[in-house]
Amino acid sequence: MQQLHESLSRGGQTAITSKALYGLGGIGKTRVAVEYAWRYRDEYSALLFVVAETPEALQRNLATLAATLLPGLDTTDESARLQAVLGWLAANPGWFLILDNLDTRVALAEADALLAKLSGGHLVITSRRADFSAYFEPLHLDVLTIDDAVDFLLERTKGRRRSAKDDLEKARTIAVELDGLALMLEQAGAYIAKHRLMFDSYLERWRSAQHDSVLSWFDKDTATGYPRAVAVTWQTSVAQLTEPGRRLLERLVWLAPEKVPEFLLDVPVDDAEAERLHDALIDLAAYSLVTLDAEGPFFLVHRLVQDVTRRLLLNEDPQASLNAALKWIAAGFPQNSDDVRQWPKAEVLAPHARAVCTYADQAGITTPTSTLMNELGILLCSKDLNSDAELLYRRALALREQTDGPDAPSIATHLNNLAQVLQDTNREGEAEALMRRALAIDEANFGRDHSRVAIRLSNLAVLLKDLGRHAEAEPLMRRALEIDETTSGLDHPNVAIRLNNLVTLLHEARKYAEAEPMMVRALEIDEKCFGRDHPKVAIRLHNLAKLLKAPNAWARQSH
Repeated sequence: MQQLHESLSRGGQTAITSKALYGLGGIGKTRVAVEYAWRYRDEYSALLFVVAETPEALQRNLATLAATLLPGLDTTDESARLQAVLGWLAANPGWFLILDNLDTRVALAEADALLAKLSGGHLVITSRRADFSAYFEPLHLDVLTIDDAVDFLLERTKGRRRSAKDDLEKARTIAVELDGLALMLEQAGAYIAKHRLMFDSYLERWRSAQHDSVLSWFDKDTATGYPRAVAVTWQTSVAQLTEPGRRLLERLVWLAPEKVPEFLLDVPVDDAEAERLHDALIDLAAYSLVTLDAEGPFFLVHRLVQDVTRRLLLNEDPQASLNAALKWIAAGFPQNSDDVRQWPKAEVLAPHARAVCTYADQAGITTPTSTLMNELGILLCSKDLNSDAELLYRRALALREQTDGPDAPSIATHLNNLAQVLQDTNREGEAEALMRRALAIDEANFGRDHSRVAIRLSNLAVLLKDLGRHAEAEPLMRRALEIDETTSGLDHPNVAIRLNNLVTLLHEARKYAEAEPMMVRALEIDEKCFGRDHPKVAIRLHNLAKLLKAPNAWARQSH
């Protein structure tokens, strides 16, 4: 309201000064405009309010002001009364006029036409749309901060709720789940007061099978006087979307209520290019159904917009949009997310990958759910978030066994990844059993000399080395190296990995003379394949340095 006052005051009251308050339905635009009028009422000659949802409503309701402004006007002709009101506004500068709910292009066009006939006052429109003409300076209204939302809930229900010691904590939980949306906070407060609930009881209903009834409940006598429940307040906006805009929204409802990177709009999945996803995003933003991030290439969908739209889809056929969202995220998620250079891209997609996998798993969609779970697990594992990674790996394995059977080649990959987490969390016995099962699967499916078998041999050998079982580990490592040199070539990156692993074993066995040339060779392979500044090269340099630091290294270097 302070920002609105400052911007209006700069224009003075001799010419028309117009502003547009815009934002998501239920954000509190009308309430702000009305509260502004009352706060600064001493600065205006008249405070006027017109509902203007359509051009016809704007003209009709503006003409209705004649009963207040010109009580002696003796005519029932709407056109004449409208002209009389315009004449009064021209002759009585200093007024403040609110045009409420201009949520369509035609309504905004009518407001533009009206501006040409006005002077001497301040005009504020409220709209869910964000694409205004140059006549209006847009002012975006966002959700309440969590602290303000908590204060509101406590005040709104004071003396009307059943109090408890954890009221502050539970009010904060509600504020977070309602994400600061003014209308939903008001309806939650009214619901709690109406039913004399504790905050905890409201949360139980919100999170239970009663969720739909709580979401759709409204009380016409609430402080806002808003005529609709939050569950239906966005339906008019959704109804005006283009077909690509609607499909994009239906895809977005399965993601997390976190920032979505705009690069996802360029991911070629299904008919994404034909859908013109960038245009679809602009369509959603025009109706404030998404918020574009002013600080970077991201956008955000309010969690309640997701909730309501998702529940509307459940009455139809949600499978198509859920499948589209799943394939979209799976296609955009980096397959080599353990590469630190991929972390920025993978990390922003991680919450969305987790969310869509959860929905897909609940819906019984196994593919590509298990694949995406596995990729997300790789990212978490590379960041030492082993507990979360293990849960994902186990579920991915179960889904893959369900679809492919226990001995399919895909099972070996999932077994291998789960074994790595178990090894990293000191459960070597469980890890060894899984690795041996993975090795047996790949040998049975591909033969003893396949490159996949080399991976299983190498990982099992590293585990055995870490357990101090060098005599068992070394022949497995040498066999893995021989397989990769034969199948992939002497200078393949996989050969560098096998050399590196064998060197670590030889280092521990104090076989420095044999180890050093192998490490140098591994370094040369990776420099040739990836360049001198790749993270893999850093690993080889580090391991070579450790080897050179070993006892008697100075003697070897002197030759």
